[in-house]
Amino acid sequence: MRASEEHVEGAPAQITAMQGGWLKFLLGSFTVQDVILLVYLTVVRLLLAQRQATADQVSCARTTELCIGVVLGAVLIGRVIPGIPPLVRKIVYRVSIVGVLLQNYLVLRWLLPVVRPDSVDGTLLRIDEAIFGREPALVLEVFNVRPVVEWFSFFYFSYFFIGATYMIVSVWLTKPSRRTTAFAIGTLLVFGIGQLGYMAVPGYGPHQYLAQQFKGPINGGFFWGCVWDTVQAGSAMKDIFPSLHTAVPTWFTLHALHNAKTDRRWFWPAIVTGFFAANIIFSTVFLRWHYAIDVLAGLTLAFTAGTLAPLIARREEEWRLARGLRGAWVFD
Repeated sequence: MRASEEHVEGAPAQITAMQGGWLKFLLGSFTVQDVILLVYLTVVRLLLAQRQATADQVSCARTTELCIGVVLGAVLIGRVIPGIPPLVRKIVYRVSIVGVLLQNYLVLRWLLPVVRPDSVDGTLLRIDEAIFGREPALVLEVFNVRPVVEWFSFFYFSYFFIGATYMIVSVWLTKPSRRTTAFAIGTLLVFGIGQLGYMAVPGYGPHQYLAQQFKGPINGGFFWGCVWDTVQAGSAMKDIFPSLHTAVPTWFTLHALHNAKTDRRWFWPAIVTGFFAANIIFSTVFLRWHYAIDVLAGLTLAFTAGTLAPLIARREEEWRLARGLRGAWVFD
């Protein structure tokens, strides 16, 4: 009887030890950046589950589920399964995270109409008019001449190259460190919150909603043609609030400025990125893609990420080191 009582009394301690082991395993395997991405994907899947099962709904749901599986597989290969060469771990994890991020943007063209078939352009327009008196995109039509249009079209189009450059440099070419973690956290926050914003506040933008109020089409040339063709080929069409064309380059600028505090090599990239960001921000309204309130929301999102990402990255690094866990980007 006594042995039986001891066994029962010892059970809670054993269960606690097992739970502690599983908890450490999960915390050691998943990082903040993984959790942010998985939370975003889970929210999207839950939103899709509330919609009628159409062909687009089923396709988007399967794509989202596949992305969740890819992230989980990347974590398993990158940090859990033993015997895998470190180089393979690094490549699989990086390709998976970046690939899922890109895929989730590309699927928005079909996902947004499923999640929110309506639009709130009228509300966004009224907010702009309440703040500025008149819609800024209409006011700026006075500058609709080819040299000006081409200048801002060039910068608008450069958004894609800036994104690719920062992704390659920060994730692939720079030695993994807390900066890499901060970049990943900030970028995933900006895209995750931004794309959920598209679903919460759907709209087509002034170029479509106010088409009859403009005196004529955009008077552009080569670079405007590049912008137009790219938008028609890959844009989500209802992706306006917040403006990620505002949030992303602004976040990259803040990231570079933060890095420049301890590494002067980041100073000029920060200045150049900031110059591009300022022109891109203006171009989003001038080229009729966004309402001004979209831009304000994008700036708010960027500065929020710029404040939180370095702080979260530092806290996570300290927390993991104190518990003997590997860094978020350590796969050896």
